[in-house]
Amino acid sequence: MIQKLSFFILLLTSFSYSQTSGISGKITDSSGDGIPFATVYIADLEMGSAADADGNFSITNIPSGEWKVQIRAVGYATKTAAISINASEKMSVNFQLKEDELEEVEVFGNRYKHPDKIEALTRLPLEPYEQIQSISVISGKLIENQGALSISEATKNVPGVYTFATYGNKRESMSSRGFRGIPILKNGVRVHSDFRGTGILTDMQGVDNIQVLKGAASVTQGVATDLGSPGGVINIVTKTPKYYFGGEISTRFGSYGQVRPTFDVFGPINDSETVAFRLNGAFENGESFREGVSRERFYLNPSLQWRMTENTTITLEMDYFDDSRTPDLGTVNIGENDVNAIYDLPHDIFLGYEDDRSITRNSTYAVRVDHSLNNYLSLKGAFYRSNLALDDKGASLGDVVEQDGELVYNLRNRGYSVSTRSDINSVVQLDLIGNELKTGNLTHTFQVGVDYRTTDFSTFSRSANNIDIIDVFDLNNNPITCKL
Repeated sequence: MIQKLSFFILLLTSFSYSQTSGISGKITDSSGDGIPFATVYIADLEMGSAADADGNFSITNIPSGEWKVQIRAVGYATKTAAISINASEKMSVNFQLKEDELEEVEVFGNRYKHPDKIEALTRLPLEPYEQIQSISVISGKLIENQGALSISEATKNVPGVYTFATYGNKRESMSSRGFRGIPILKNGVRVHSDFRGTGILTDMQGVDNIQVLKGAASVTQGVATDLGSPGGVINIVTKTPKYYFGGEISTRFGSYGQVRPTFDVFGPINDSETVAFRLNGAFENGESFREGVSRERFYLNPSLQWRMTENTTITLEMDYFDDSRTPDLGTVNIGENDVNAIYDLPHDIFLGYEDDRSITRNSTYAVRVDHSLNNYLSLKGAFYRSNLALDDKGASLGDVVEQDGELVYNLRNRGYSVSTRSDINSVVQLDLIGNELKTGNLTHTFQVGVDYRTTDFSTFSRSANNIDIIDVFDLNNNPITCKL
């Protein structure tokens, strides 16, 4: 715990910096009045900003160079201006727009030109709206704005996708269209080889986007024996480098002692801007509304990208996640099975043992190579690997205790179990992609490829059904340490 926190603080100290290059100013009409909510956009950088109610705007972290800026507002003619940015320079520039007769308003949007690693799901190099499958893409910006910290919180934005179970808050298992436990991938590779089991955990700090392939078309990924499921597939895509400097450091505080500092830094490494890095991570510590339940989490996501030539790009990614938490048994029904008599268990009563703990360690690695043969053909190669290690030990509640021929519903047999799992999944992908290749009057977009997947897992478990008897009404439920 102390070593991880010290490492985290060192990272924050090493990568904190101030980046001040950018522009700011005011957008006005011909009378000099500010134009509210006008937009300023640099198309080549895909960067922009919206003015406030008075027409003031600001864009930061603009790399050095000559850039064209587009200024737009409804009811005004679009204006294009050139700006020159030097390193660590903050420019002040104002723009004036001319009134224009409003004839037609067209509203459209496309959050991503092409979501990263979408081919791991679709197998075709098409935009989501061009696919035959039903695909939803949850952007990292939406996840950040909604403050989502779990898969279930992020995917609530997708119709038909819901949480199947959390298994005492140990892991998440998702369902879709009535099918239990759909596969959850990370960067296109399985984390848990048996997705119908107890699901996975991950951290949202390193998530660039979440792709959800829904409906019967998802069986094209294979049913049960591979990635597919009639209900759908969820792919979690981690962040990759950017070729301009930026980053952020933040801390989140919540109820029950939650403390969550995070960081994210990125930028080019060399002057020619052919190599870029990204490093983000998080540390989280907190307790629960129930006494005796706590959690601790450490997450690190480094990546490196090299534009080796104009036509070849190599990307290296790594994602490490370590989560330790107390599984919560919750409460019990103090009536017969067909009677709803759920006991309102006081917050200071924990029905497990002192040393109950669920530990999840997951690391994923990726090497991707993209090479353009010409304007129409490209080659893609990738190697993905995921290592998952689970170590669970905790109590379980058994049958109601019978005394003098009667069932005493507040008395329960308490058991104990320990289990471990090692799950290693890897995949090699090779693809030839044709984009708008013409044969006479026909235009083709195609993908021809091969995947080679391997899975290696081992499990161990041991359990005892009747360790002791507890009274759920008793404030002292013998929170002893149990060993098997």
